[in-house]
Amino acid sequence: MKQNKIFPAALAAGALALLLALTGCAPRVLTSPSASGRTPFDWPQPDTGEDAPDDWYDDWYGQWYDDSGLTEAQRMYGSAGLLGWPSVLVSVYLDEAGGGASWSEEDIARSRETLATAVDWIEQQCSQYGLTASISYDDGTPDNGLFYHVSYDGRFAGGTDSQESNAFYAAAYDLCEGLDTDALRSRYGTSSIGFLLFLPVRGSSFTMVHYLEDGADYYQEFSCLYRIDAYSGPEDFETPAVYAHEILHLYGAPDLYEGSSDYYVTPELTRYVQSQWPDAIMLDTYGPDGSLIYGAVEKQISPLTAARLGLCSGFAGQESFPAVCETPPGVFSTGELAGQVQLPGGTVAARPGA
Repeated sequence: MKQNKIFPAALAAGALALLLALTGCAPRVLTSPSASGRTPFDWPQPDTGEDAPDDWYDDWYGQWYDDSGLTEAQRMYGSAGLLGWPSVLVSVYLDEAGGGASWSEEDIARSRETLATAVDWIEQQCSQYGLTASISYDDGTPDNGLFYHVSYDGRFAGGTDSQESNAFYAAAYDLCEGLDTDALRSRYGTSSIGFLLFLPVRGSSFTMVHYLEDGADYYQEFSCLYRIDAYSGPEDFETPAVYAHEILHLYGAPDLYEGSSDYYVTPELTRYVQSQWPDAIMLDTYGPDGSLIYGAVEKQISPLTAARLGLCSGFAGQESFPAVCETPPGVFSTGELAGQVQLPGGTVAARPGA
């Protein structure tokens, strides 16, 4: 599930104080898609710096920047970038301060296994579209720089609505912005960084994404992944399919179920997806009988989702739903700039193959 941004910018100032005891602020040691529409996507190439309209040039990343410190592509795609670029996922496990809900080492280990299954599945799905995805994530390797265990001075709401407080959203954003992403850029060779915030309560996982209209605002993108599935039993952990669904949001995949917040996802489009690709992961994350599936992801990245992720240039039936492709692959939009923005001069947020 993808949520619109609902926290005002004014709350961001000083909100990081709501997150306490960063444990030293350092890592601890602790079904194939249809072939329809599979035209190769014309990936943007690195910016040469020629005719760039912005203010200064960074030789290391080969990018022009404006006063925000972000490239044109970064202002479009947000912090996680595109699946076609090397990317990093930072895991942040949140405990409630003062003896509240918390993550045990056993549950963190289980979550890591779930994450590994989800990322492996995403990379396998990408390979079916001719892309070798490169996603670095916390696999438990000591000192990988991708694991944090944080105490939050508050209580999580959880539940089926997944409406956390505005104070939490602001604090979470500030936390993501305050982590040492410069070190990650140097270590992993990419500036495409998404954040996974793990909440130790029962809830409906969701993702906060960057919109095309945001520009340099709300740049950091993060998924909130609950320990327990809100719609199942009291000890039913979230599944790899849920993790994969939320991670794909970070790279630009829209929800395809009815009620999606994406302006072009109409009831007619949802019915089309249900008829053509009933196993589409952005449609739902459950088994055919509504069951929770562990140890595997028995879903597919549908051609429609692949087109929105930039894995291919279109999908069968898109002539009936032209609004789906009004914006460049990998971006979310309110619709305000739909049809007005093209790929930004060939610039990318990370060097392909880095």
